[in-house]
Parts: sequence; structure tokens; C-alpha cells
Amino acid sequence: MSSAADGGFVRHNCSQSRVGICRLSLLMDRSPMSEPLHLVLVGGGHAMLPSLAHAREWTDAGIKVTLVDPQRWLYYSGMVPEHLGGVYAVDDIRVDLTKMAREAGATHVADRATALDPEARMVTTAEGDTIPYDVLAIDIGGVNPALPDAAVGTKPIYRVRALRPHLKQVLDAPTETLGLTIVGGGAAGVEVALNITGRFAGAGRAADLSLTIVEQSGKILPGFPEGMRAYAARLLRERGATIRTATTVDEVHGPDEGRAQVDMRTDSGEHDTIHPDAVLWSTGAVAPPLLRESGLSTDGRGFLHVTRRLRTPTHPRIFAAGDCGTIPELDLDKVGVHAVKQGPDLRANLDTTVRRLAGDGSAPVASDLTVFRPYPVAPLLLSTGTRRAIWTAGPLWTARTWSLRLKHWVDRRWIQRYAPERWGRVGWRSLVGAEAASNPDGTE
Repeated sequence: MSSAADGGFVRHNCSQSRVGICRLSLLMDRSPMSEPLHLVLVGGGHAMLPSLAHAREWTDAGIKVTLVDPQRWLYYSGMVPEHLGGVYAVDDIRVDLTKMAREAGATHVADRATALDPEARMVTTAEGDTIPYDVLAIDIGGVNPALPDAAVGTKPIYRVRALRPHLKQVLDAPTETLGLTIVGGGAAGVEVALNITGRFAGAGRAADLSLTIVEQSGKILPGFPEGMRAYAARLLRERGATIRTATTVDEVHGPDEGRAQVDMRTDSGEHDTIHPDAVLWSTGAVAPPLLRESGLSTDGRGFLHVTRRLRTPTHPRIFAAGDCGTIPELDLDKVGVHAVKQGPDLRANLDTTVRRLAGDGSAPVASDLTVFRPYPVAPLLLSTGTRRAIWTAGPLWTARTWSLRLKHWVDRRWIQRYAPERWGRVGWRSLVGAEAASNPDGTE
């Protein structure tokens, strides 16, 4: 494949667009046999969406853009718990990656990237196709460690929707009951539990739900303020949920006569077994094999080391953002708020890189790239299945109705950029009176 390093691109003096790409003759004066610069986006995660939304600028300039992702839809992680809680319909919480790529003039390869050769600049897919690249950006998130076959994972986030048929079946049938075990009492597991218990309580069906949270540490929501932990635990217990802390799940067996088997062991050595209808595995994240086996520098969980420019330290044409990238000096938690904030910086740095390669064939130096600056203290908003949401930042927390309005406004404002046909305009007025979706069980 011809690349900028082969001398296939000539610098031009021409006016630049609002984003800095020369849109008139960026790729002119090349050999007729040369191929266009190829930007490959592996994974349509939260941090990648600004780049995909910007891709029309690149394709109009003659740059080839390819998205590699097996899924058509990105489900916005901030809205998934309330989707399970009956607040949002499925169309409210997802972005059509295929449509975005098509409208940008990009190609969507609906396959999973399984191997990366940084030296040959090549991506291999599960179907065995090889995709050469000039510039590569990765945003594939993480996967749940040791996910049992009989459990539903929370990483990637789209898997959580597998719980929805269980909820709908029980709520549609007055005599049905549901047993649900959530393994992992961190923010993700607790927010899902709060929304599901809130949905059953709101429907007058609290007695028909048997929900158990199993957390390995001594308390749920480890690392969060003590008062916030107690508040969430009280809400859950008031709705009939069971919280088992200092307990490890040793094994989850496949459904037997419609039920799974969860074998547990407490820190004191006691053993117990429960038989829920469904198991949600919410135990954090490790890197998928694509990252661990790439030959690039990684952290202890296999996530790619990147600089604060979101670029790998050894390969200036490879970028990573969201959960799949680790910035060693920052030590950020793998939470969506950081991925969303990294998105515009990733887009800007890809823009600078393809523009430089198309101009003189060289990758930009670090000082030419945008530096990612995280929040001094990352804020977090958790819905609770009530008219209040929990807001927390560092040691501070509160649970108020304004917190829920703020959460709805932030979530809807973000997704509206990529699904405007669903949400229309989300302005400041919606912050005052953000309402729940009116059709939570709408068409798929």
C-alpha cells in the first residue's frame, strides 16, 4: 500500500476548513496508482464518536476512513440503567454507527478486530480479512474478567440489554417472578440494581423480584463516600434486595430447569448456593486479547499505554482512547466520563496526524497534538429508580431531584449530537423539566 512515507503526497498551499483539514487539494498531484491515506477506526466506542462524526471532513478531502466494529449500535452507558428501569426506550439510548459511517462517506466493516500488527500496520478481523492502515485509532473498551457462560456481562455495555427480556416477561405477567443476582457491587452493578428494583416497586411488583448483590469487598460502592454507600444500601434493602458483602462467587453453572446456580464463599469460609433466573457479571474490566497480544506496551490488565496525547509512546500512528487506553501518570478509573471527555481530543489529534501525513509524510511531534486534561475530580451521576439521582465528586455526594434533572440533561445533550432524529434539540430548558421517555417498551 502506498503511504505518505513513500512520497505519495505533496504539500499544497490552500485554505483550511474550520477543523484544519485542507479540503481542496490535500491529496492531489499523486501517482494514479497510489492509494489514498487510510484512517482505520477500530471500535465505535464513546470516545470514537466525535471522530466518526467528523469523518466527512476527511473523506471529502480524499482520505479513506474505515470503521471496524461488529455492532451496528453503540448503547450509551449513561442511559442503559434507566433503560432497564423503564425510563428510556431502546431507540432513546443508542447511536447508529452504520448510519454515521455511511453519511460520512466511510466504510463500516461489521466484524471484530482480532489481531494487530503495528510494524506491518495491519489489522486482522475475525473473518480473516486484513485491513492495512496509515493511521489507527482504537476504542474497544474492556471485557469482564472470567465471565461465566451462564452470566450476562456489563462489558461491552450492549450485553446488559440481555436482561431486558427477563424483566419484560415478568412485568407483563402478573403471576411471574424474577430472581436476579448481580455479581459486583461497584457503581455499575448498584445503578442497575437501583433501577430494576425501582421499576418493580413502581409497578407494585416489588415482592415478585428477588435481587441479590454479591460484593467481594466489605461494602458496596467501594471507594465512594460512606454516606453515599449507606444511602444506596438503604434504598436497595427497602425494596427487598439482599446485599452480600465480603463474599466471592466461585462458580456460576448454566441454567438448570430455567435457573442458574451461583456458588459463593464468604471471607469467613462459609459456602452457600443460590439459584437465580439470571446473573449479571459486573466485576470491572480487563483488556481484550487484541490489545494484550498486540506487542504494544500495556498495563497490568492489558490496556494500551498511551501518552496524554492519546498516542502510543512507541508508534506515532496509533492512538487509543476510552477504557482501552491507560495514561500511566494519571491512573484514571475506567469510567465513561473520561472516555466522553477524551473524544474531542482524539478527534483533534487524528485530524492533525492525517493532515501532516498527507502534507509532508511525517507524523506530528508531540507538541503539535492536543493534551488530554481530565477533570480534577471526576463527577459521577447515578440514577436510583426514584425522582432523585446521586451526584458525587471525590468525598462529596448528594441525592436530590435536581441531580436527576442534571443527569437527564447531560445524557440527552450528549446523545443528541449523534442521534438528533430521536432527541431533536436538547437546550437549557430541558435541564429544568427533563421528562422520562413516554414509550419505554417501544419498538426495537
